[in-house]
Amino acid sequence: MKKTFKYFLIVWAICFAVFNAVTFAFPRVMFEIDRYKEPVFWISYAVIDVCFLCQILVAWFFCNTEKNDKLFLRIPLLQTSITAVIVMMIVGGVFMVLPIIPTWIAIIVCVIIFAVYLIAAIKAKAAADIVGGIDDKIKAQTAFIRLATVDAEMLVNRAATEDIKAEAKKVYEAIRYSDPMSNPALAGVESEISKHIEALKASVAESDAEAVKAQTSELILLVKERNSKCKLLK
Repeated sequence: MKKTFKYFLIVWAICFAVFNAVTFAFPRVMFEIDRYKEPVFWISYAVIDVCFLCQILVAWFFCNTEKNDKLFLRIPLLQTSITAVIVMMIVGGVFMVLPIIPTWIAIIVCVIIFAVYLIAAIKAKAAADIVGGIDDKIKAQTAFIRLATVDAEMLVNRAATEDIKAEAKKVYEAIRYSDPMSNPALAGVESEISKHIEALKASVAESDAEAVKAQTSELILLVKERNSKCKLLK
């Protein structure tokens, strides 16, 4: 994602340069007031600059992941940051062009906008972290069944005869439609299922139809036992 961040920096630099060019291209004297000498101008300019700098931090956080699902969860944070910069540029631009606005009004408005931006950014990041944590937990809890399903599917593909393939399909269907969520209390039965899958792989490789049939029956019983225990643990 370093390349993505690099492109973002280029776009950011262009936007920042355009902002400064437009800001200082306006006439210095507005309403017979030298706006460069007014606190309103520099307060607004400083807050906009801070928003731009915060945008860099947000972009770095957004791009600092190799997982697309994590990237998706961080989109609201990036959107919030971009919106804040745009709003602050509009409001701050009005203050810089109209230096007759009282300083205290500019301070209050700029502080409120920046505070709302920070709160929204914190909420977006917290939401991404919470959802991401739940997603990681679900992936960990469903890893056993997902891997076992892949193993069972490979058994079907490797079956040399139709009889063996039919038995392998029974195992595949049983595992595929079993409860995906695991639990530490299921470690024993899941260990047994893994052992029988390995034994079944050897039997399929040897085209031992009798062994395959016996191991298939045992595996299906173990999967049913696991599903029953899953229901009790919910």
